[in-house]
Amino acid sequence: MKKVFTTGLFLLLTYFLYGQSISDTIEVKKAMGVVFIQNGQKLTPRKLLEITSTKPEAYKEMKIAKGNYDAGSVFGFAGGFLVGWPLGTAVAGGEPNWTLAAVGAGLIVISIPFSTSYSKHAKKAVALYNNGLKQSGLNTPEVRLGLTYNGIGIRVNF
Repeated sequence: MKKVFTTGLFLLLTYFLYGQSISDTIEVKKAMGVVFIQNGQKLTPRKLLEITSTKPEAYKEMKIAKGNYDAGSVFGFAGGFLVGWPLGTAVAGGEPNWTLAAVGAGLIVISIPFSTSYSKHAKKAVALYNNGLKQSGLNTPEVRLGLTYNGIGIRVNF
């Protein structure tokens, strides 16, 4: 009984130690472009700018990224509208203005470098932000269940 109690207490303490070492790092994932995630939540460029404001170098990069994001969005949305309007007219049976669609396609092409630049600068800002975070004094414990010399046991590495 004493072994079970001691093991349970040890696992409980390990759980609390692990809970204290949660960091605020931002993850970068590629899914239909680049997605930034912190604590399980997707971050918008505006939120990224707000988060990186505590680190001057990261904030500077993120301001550049946000400017590129905004410009790319304006060109992309305008281009999408200018392409969509003639397509909608054609589907409805009217006479579409294909020159308008060509101008829209050109605006979409113009938005691509802005999107690429946003991605590059935002990744750099996130890297600077993550590198600037202080590491916790606690090590992350690794708990494994497996065979030991005395049978089945729990092994915890710090």
